[in-house]
Amino acid sequence: MRLPCADPVSGRSLNFWEFPKWMVEVVADNGLTGLGEPRRGGLLQLLRDYAERLIGKELVELPVGHLPLPHGDHYESYIIYEAYEMAWLDLLGKHLGVPVWHLLGGKRTSRVPIDFWMGRMTPEDTARRTEEAVRLGFQGAKMKCVLGDPIAERVRAVREVAPHFSVVLDPNERFVNPAGAMQVARSLEAFDRVTFESPVPQHRLEWYVLLRSKLRLPIALHLTSLRDLLAALKLDAADYYNLLGPLVEFSQWARLAQAAGCPAWRGTGMDLGVRDASSVHAAAAAGCELPSDIIGHLLREDDLIADPIPFEDGCLLVSDKPGLGVELDREALREYEVGSEVRIVMI
Repeated sequence: MRLPCADPVSGRSLNFWEFPKWMVEVVADNGLTGLGEPRRGGLLQLLRDYAERLIGKELVELPVGHLPLPHGDHYESYIIYEAYEMAWLDLLGKHLGVPVWHLLGGKRTSRVPIDFWMGRMTPEDTARRTEEAVRLGFQGAKMKCVLGDPIAERVRAVREVAPHFSVVLDPNERFVNPAGAMQVARSLEAFDRVTFESPVPQHRLEWYVLLRSKLRLPIALHLTSLRDLLAALKLDAADYYNLLGPLVEFSQWARLAQAAGCPAWRGTGMDLGVRDASSVHAAAAAGCELPSDIIGHLLREDDLIADPIPFEDGCLLVSDKPGLGVELDREALREYEVGSEVRIVMI
């Protein structure tokens, strides 16, 4: 079954394929271009507003990690900043002849593991989706769920098809409270290699501390700011961290979490090829060993890039080409284009 989800910007309930997606192309006066892709939603005016702040800027005015653009922890702000940051890093990498991972502090891995993804569905559909995941070469799966879903039956369906699969259960805080999370955990006592991601409201870090003291399942927090990450690390509130945020900041936060003994992975949102390519560079620079969520380009009808991101044995291979290492598929872009292009000419 397909269940609607709420767009973080508009609040509308739509399916992934109904949300607008955007591409940003930054053009320098030497003819080099950089590609960026924000997450989904009605972002055109924000994209235009941020573009105005970059027009006419020179290289010295665009320091890596601190572009002259406002951004904070709230969704609309950081996803717009992130789109222009990845476009600038792509362009700068091409200008310098280095990959984006080089600009993020160096490559700590050449292979970024990723999990298969599936929404809420029946155990039967879960089994069919797992068969597809096995065919594609995945080693684990992430599943959306809520308290009251047939969660144990779905995990069993995964393991009957792929006994070696790890499973991440992501209810987006909808196990409600520690009692709900413990209820689900009890139903999963027969299974190993299962992780809870954001099982209860994330502002209740004391609940995460309690759950970690009572459950044998590892727990992950899905965070978008350094402030929240530091607070969670201080309380030892999670085993793992799923981190979003701009590329430079993400790579720094993930290395910080891992230095504190908490592995991290790169979160995404059913994106297209440009943003997913940027996430591969960020995860490689951070040295992410846990499977990331970089899968949208594999599940969508078209990723809008000319050549696919190489995928092998459950891992995306990190490009050593200058910039992001991907180019737009202009023919596909024309086929799917429904809105205005945002183009910045920089001098």
